[in-house]
Amino acid sequence: MNSRRRVLAKGESAGDEWITVAPAALHDTLTALRDQDGYEALSFMTCVDHLASVAAPAAERFELVYELRSYQHRKLLRVRMYVADGERVTAPTVSDIYPNANWDERETYDLFGIQFEGHPDLTRILMPEDWVGHPLRRDYPVGGEQVDFSEEHEVWETTPPTA
Repeated sequence: MNSRRRVLAKGESAGDEWITVAPAALHDTLTALRDQDGYEALSFMTCVDHLASVAAPAAERFELVYELRSYQHRKLLRVRMYVADGERVTAPTVSDIYPNANWDERETYDLFGIQFEGHPDLTRILMPEDWVGHPLRRDYPVGGEQVDFSEEHEVWETTPPTA
């Protein structure tokens, strides 16, 4: 891999190789992996919220994972990048390198609130436009109604108290 100079960490998990890069080096690293190392396809991009992880500092709350494939060499590589929590969480777009990242970045923006700088159309893709918040963040309030599952109750009520 010619882009080793940008790699912060590397390893293997369940037979798959992975590397970790800094946000400032993501764009150059993915470009080098595509052009020099033959990773011509982005299989997917996703996000992991490490809020509940005791070991993860605030600077590493969100982990973006890019899975790259080289069909010619029959190889898979996961590129990991951590972004800090803050009032405005940002990451560089890679939709100019891998065009299908456009949809994954929009989904990540919609569900996690990460804003991709340089994205051509960063708008919600799953939630309604007037939705408040980002539902896959671990600090997003989980609503719902408490349902009794006791056999002592003859009448089952599942409607909210203020309907």
